Amino acid sequence: MTSRTSTRTPGAVLAPGSPGIPGGEWPRCPYTEELLVQARRERARRELTLGSIRASLEEQPSATSARAAARRWVADVLALAEHVATDKTETAR
Repeated sequence: MTSRTSTRTPGAVLAPGSPGIPGGEWPRCPYTEELLVQARRERARRELTLGSIRASLEEQPSATSARAAARRWVADVLALAEHVATDKTETAR
């Protein structure tokens, strides 16, 4: 059995939940303001879209019709994804 030696400097404080990385020695955050704005925009679009789908499902008169409407939404989204993927494949050629 071999013993492991610590490469940590004595007295270094570790950040909670992150073994081996002393506090104050974290790498710089790779996120720029532009990436954060893009992430917020994507999240807002997703929330609006899911809100619209939920409203559509709540308008259904029964559980059965809500499930049927959900299946139609899924089919429509998958068809859109296939169309976009095909366009991207053709554009990449």
